[in-house]
Amino acid sequence: MKFINSLRQDLNKTIINTGFIGAVLLTTILCFTANAYHDVSNDKAYSVFEAIFTLDRKFIESEQSFASITLFGNGMSGYITMFIPIIVAFPFMVSFCSERNSGLMRFAITRTGKVRYYLSKFTASFLSGGLATFLGMTIYGTAVFLIFPSINSYNIEPEMMQFILPNGVGKTILLCLGSAFVYGAFSTLPAFFLSSISRNPYLITCVPFMLVYIQQTAVQKIMSAGWSPEATESQRELSVIAQDFMPSAVTGLVRIEQWDGHAQRLVFFNGGLLLLTIIGFTLIMNLRQDKGA
Repeated sequence: MKFINSLRQDLNKTIINTGFIGAVLLTTILCFTANAYHDVSNDKAYSVFEAIFTLDRKFIESEQSFASITLFGNGMSGYITMFIPIIVAFPFMVSFCSERNSGLMRFAITRTGKVRYYLSKFTASFLSGGLATFLGMTIYGTAVFLIFPSINSYNIEPEMMQFILPNGVGKTILLCLGSAFVYGAFSTLPAFFLSSISRNPYLITCVPFMLVYIQQTAVQKIMSAGWSPEATESQRELSVIAQDFMPSAVTGLVRIEQWDGHAQRLVFFNGGLLLLTIIGFTLIMNLRQDKGA
């Protein structure tokens, strides 16, 4: 019961602040940078923003790539994959750094206990990051469904429709929103761990961005090596496995249908990161003689 009360207070601090509002708005804006259409005649890619303001409405209504459900599914791509580690750190960083720098953390730990306090902070940051991306994706989706045509307005054969939307419109929307929540929640882990070491908000937000960039670049190089014509069989197999270690691959957790190697890698890798973050944060904070203040 004490943990629930502590978590409720931390969620109020984390969600009811400018950092959370900013994270939601930034997520919404970056969703519009997702790719909407690729013109093969001039090799130009159009983002959702560009499609709204530069492309002819009749062309949009004739090209099924602009179906609202398709664009909604593309929302968690584009520039958001680069900046999400910074975005999701805003809600937690604003409240936690303020509480830590003001010295209020000492009183909160004395009142609630160290472990309960640390677990409450972790849960609040995890949920707030997921909720920020979830709400941002929801706002983006609402706009897309209002602006762009429904997929049913295009003349698509039933077989092709089954290929495009194997789960149907309703389930696809739920999966996309669930993916957004999971992506945002797990993207808070690097910033949360760093907050146990540093109280500098710039380091807490910028270092995770660099770490994710390094991770993504390394995985892409492994994948590229496996796609080359000269690649060996082992390199091709490694490139397939490497896809599960991309930062955005965590969204696959909500789409697992069978317990195969792909699912096992996703669960063990991301579950391991989650546990290491909790344990590392708790150990570091617990070792501090000033109780983290």
